[in-house]
Amino acid sequence: MTSMRESPIRRQPPSRPTWLVALLVVVALLVVVGIGYGILSLVRGSSDSSAAESAAPVPSPCVTTMVAAGDALPQPARVKVNVYNATATSGLASKTATIVEKRGFTIGDVANDPAGKTITGVAQIRYGPKGERGARLLLVYVPGAELVQLDRKGRQVDLAVGDAFTDLAPQADVTAQLAETSPVVSGPGCASPSSAPSQS
Repeated sequence: MTSMRESPIRRQPPSRPTWLVALLVVVALLVVVGIGYGILSLVRGSSDSSAAESAAPVPSPCVTTMVAAGDALPQPARVKVNVYNATATSGLASKTATIVEKRGFTIGDVANDPAGKTITGVAQIRYGPKGERGARLLLVYVPGAELVQLDRKGRQVDLAVGDAFTDLAPQADVTAQLAETSPVVSGPGCASPSSAPSQS
């Protein structure tokens, strides 16, 4: 008796619809693109912040340097001085003008004090805002004089000589004073101390 085996019936798996496969592919692509964009944004953000940090100005420290007094003052030849006699002594303005000129200053007017003052002290050095540096230089040559700031234009300086005036300071003393150094601070947050001139 011959036995016949029935061959097993093979069932094919059900095929997926084409539209579903396409949808899955699109979703996968979107996921990959989203992940890539997120990584790129992180990298760009870190690089931009690093560039911003490197581009940000680094504040300089407060630096102290020693500066000579004469470095901030003009040369005598660049200072025009009007010499006035503010005393009852005849010829004092002319005599003083000769002495001042020999020290290198440029002489302007030589006359009695047009302000009509009688000065019992050494002298008055009068100047406008633009003549402040020239006045401070002249003060080194005329120690004991009084600085008087006026509301006027120009760089010219007036030297109104008083009763106590005898002579200019020795040139050696002038040179030594102009060579004296003082600390000056510079940098963000630092402020150099400044002495305001006296006013009358």
